Amino acid sequence: MIQVIGSPLATIGTQEVIPGIVMCVMGFCLLFVSVDKIWTVAEKWKTIGGERPSKSYVIITRTLGIVFLVVGVGLLVSSLM
Repeated sequence: MIQVIGSPLATIGTQEVIPGIVMCVMGFCLLFVSVDKIWTVAEKWKTIGGERPSKSYVIITRTLGIVFLVVGVGLLVSSLM
């Protein structure tokens, strides 16, 4: 906890804020960056003759983006309480 002297917000919990922001950014990236770009960087070199990510890869990537975003927002909200 950071002590802020003379402020209406006496303490700000950084243990939840920083991971919350990081998880929100990761969630936004997984949701709004093209899955083809993510797959090209992360997985294309592992496949032989793969041209596109599979449908399951797209679904899992989008689902993880939603999970990261929800957990990040939860951490940010919990730091305010």
